Amino acid sequence: VPGVVVPLSGQTITTPMHPNIAVKSVFVKAVTNGKDVGIRMDWGDQSKNDTTIGPQHFRDQAAIQFPVNTSGAPPFQCMGQSGGTVNLWRWNAEWQKDLGKDSAGIWDVDNEYPAIFWDYYYEEPAGGVTYLDRIGRSLGPFNTGIWSGNIMSDPEMRVGSVEDLNANGFSTLTTQAHQDVVGNGVWEHSGSLKGGCCNGPTWRVVYKRALTTSDPNDVQFKGGASVPVAFAVWDGQNVERDGMKGISTWFSLQIP
Repeated sequence: VPGVVVPLSGQTITTPMHPNIAVKSVFVKAVTNGKDVGIRMDWGDQSKNDTTIGPQHFRDQAAIQFPVNTSGAPPFQCMGQSGGTVNLWRWNAEWQKDLGKDSAGIWDVDNEYPAIFWDYYYEEPAGGVTYLDRIGRSLGPFNTGIWSGNIMSDPEMRVGSVEDLNANGFSTLTTQAHQDVVGNGVWEHSGSLKGGCCNGPTWRVVYKRALTTSDPNDVQFKGGASVPVAFAVWDGQNVERDGMKGISTWFSLQIP
């Protein structure tokens, strides 16, 4: 499957911004079997950043963006606009690390810092920790993220390492109630990508979704259509997060 090199530049329209981004381009491929669409993003990354347990940690991430309404001119490329909602598929290296991680399903503080001394919460076993497999009554007071239904805190709300979202402008990013996108990411110590994107340590991330869904907040792919698509990458080692990221302009994804 042929691919294209997509150039990226720093987001410099709203704060927080980071003009000195680490990833300057991504190598993109797309395929379909008539039922699903698959998109692969490859980019060079000298370090694997897949945890945010410590305050000094920032995760590697990558996102694909589509307008929900694919007819006419696409909305503003940075998170859409009022009346121009976008559908984003955001892959998260930390969620990738969490997949298959013990019964709690998450890389937690005791994994990152194995020598840590744990206190314990009232009404839990001595030495116990408030988490999914051993929560006790202290879940609400001590783990407000899970208690409030935050997908960033609760791995049971996820279908994998990709989050399905919508936005219609800055500060409107919202997790969808129904998650339809799956994906997988692998960091390789060495790699050589066709098209001149990069050599050396490399992230390779694949996204997959059905061509059409019943969710009105999803982009829909129809045979013979051309769908606007844009890309973004965050390099955790370069302390990139939120609006501090590399972004592309709109490109066209042709569905055969």
